[in-house]
Amino acid sequence: MKRYIDFNQGLDARLLTEEKIALLSEIAIRPIRIAFDHIGLRSLYEEKVRLAAKYGLDHLSNYILYNFHDHPNDFYDRLKINLDLNEELKLQIFSFPMRYVDLQSKNRLSKTPGNIGEHWNAKYLRTIQCVLLRTRGVVGTKRDYFLKAFGKDHEEFHKILLMPESYIIHRYKHEGDGSTNRWWEQVCSLSDWEQDIFKHIIHNHLFRTVNRTELTRAVKDVLDHYMERDDRKRISFSGVPKKVCVESNIFLSH
Repeated sequence: MKRYIDFNQGLDARLLTEEKIALLSEIAIRPIRIAFDHIGLRSLYEEKVRLAAKYGLDHLSNYILYNFHDHPNDFYDRLKINLDLNEELKLQIFSFPMRYVDLQSKNRLSKTPGNIGEHWNAKYLRTIQCVLLRTRGVVGTKRDYFLKAFGKDHEEFHKILLMPESYIIHRYKHEGDGSTNRWWEQVCSLSDWEQDIFKHIIHNHLFRTVNRTELTRAVKDVLDHYMERDDRKRISFSGVPKKVCVESNIFLSH
């Protein structure tokens, strides 16, 4: 039987010294967890990871706080830093994204005011949930997976953040049938003011309250990608439509 020790909280990189890491390496710790809560800790974080590698601690599972004061680009960069360190140092660093919520909030859902960071929105938070669904909340060590799940750069990451939930979860299916490309072409064809309307609806998950009679055909066509087929049938596009757009429930039913 293989025995190991695991401190399931993230160790504070600011308090880790080489002496402490050397002592930790003498026990059967697996994995060692180092918190990477914001991009300002990058130099210090990388220094401690390199020290861990120096002392043979090659299994790490590090917490990545997001939705606090960070920007989505910062979140992406921290995940990418772990990916690069994995390859450079021949480690196995598993990133464990942790969504910030207000501990005083009675409702910790990502839509609840107070639980959405200043640079985040309800759609972005649900997207991260969808991306992590298949891996049970962990970002692994494979570059191919990372590039597919989060994109090759900030621009592609923001495209994924906007993507309909079913297109995220069933990525290959929708890429194969062309629906992902159709969605993106329609998004890119929107005028500047249509883009503003579209993003306001998507960012705030306003499918249930938006009045479609006030939307242009182009915006309606893009919104159709965010609804199940049965939901589309219940909405009349001739005459007076219902006032609601029903958001996809594929994340809950998957």
